Amino acid sequence: MRADAVRFLVAGGLNTALTSLFYFAGLAVLPSGLSYAIAWLAGLLFVMVLYPKRVFPGGRTALADRLAMGGLVVVVFLIGLASLHFLRDILENALAAYLATLAITTSLNFLASRWILRRAL
Repeated sequence: MRADAVRFLVAGGLNTALTSLFYFAGLAVLPSGLSYAIAWLAGLLFVMVLYPKRVFPGGRTALADRLAMGGLVVVVFLIGLASLHFLRDILENALAAYLATLAITTSLNFLASRWILRRAL
């Protein structure tokens, strides 16, 4: 599990760098909303392509599993959005709410990704 976690964190860092690059490069020629959408889709594809073989090697790699990973990204995003708003109201501190949300979504994403891609065939 430890090796999976390390690969997950490294891949997450690469994904963040990639999507940031897409976003900021897109801002030069596109409206911010469209640039964000393209960056988000690039990150989604990154997860669907890279995670099954490189982050969780030896696990499931079928199209259905890759699509499940894409669906997971969407679900975790929505959970993170709800958590951020909820925690911001409770903690009354935007930074603390963001950091707590990051911890929640990273943990949830890792555990659910691992379950999707490592469950028995």
